[in-house]
Amino acid sequence: MVYGELEGLAWQDALFWIIHPYSIDYRTVQNATKFFSLFVYIGVFAFQIWIAERVLVTIFSQQGREGWKLMINEASIAGLRDHFIVCGYGQVGRTVVDQLTRLNIPFVIIETNEGICRELLKEGLFVLLGDAKRHDVLKMAGIARARGICIVIDNDADNLYITVTARSLNPNVKIITRAGQQRYAEAIRTSGADEVIIPEYEGGLMAGRMIEKFYPIHRKLD
Repeated sequence: MVYGELEGLAWQDALFWIIHPYSIDYRTVQNATKFFSLFVYIGVFAFQIWIAERVLVTIFSQQGREGWKLMINEASIAGLRDHFIVCGYGQVGRTVVDQLTRLNIPFVIIETNEGICRELLKEGLFVLLGDAKRHDVLKMAGIARARGICIVIDNDADNLYITVTARSLNPNVKIITRAGQQRYAEAIRTSGADEVIIPEYEGGLMAGRMIEKFYPIHRKLD
């Protein structure tokens, strides 16, 4: 409006002067226009500095770094093939992840705890925040491209549901599922699991074998 009043410009020409002040010919404009153009230039420059500062703060702040890691994490997961999906990062899940890392087998962790997911991201592990019972979460984890899925949540009903869902999304995927009780083990196996583990039962068998070492006479009798 000021440029239009001082120089009789059309609105599009005045807008161009604001965006590109170098287009003003100092030899043909009034002194008032020159002073006003300096004011406009300083204002636009200050606005550019503010935008740049906001962008840098966003990029280098903790939230910005986490957002960047999250984008890289999701892009990397989208490129995984022939990997394993680990559902649940509890005590059993941690042991599974340690073994997969040792064997250099690619994997993705699905975890519902936001704090745990944040820590795993810091460690550089591929992780998704979400409920593995949801189809979209399993698809995001690459169930269609995965070699297998290890379901080790501390809830038999959830493990059974995830087993059925994973089998429906990928008929060829290898499924290893945890069961907390013997009565759930057969139901999980019937629902599509290739292997069912009962940590408490397996732990009891292992303890029994260790105890047997202290009674060699019984082994000889057998």
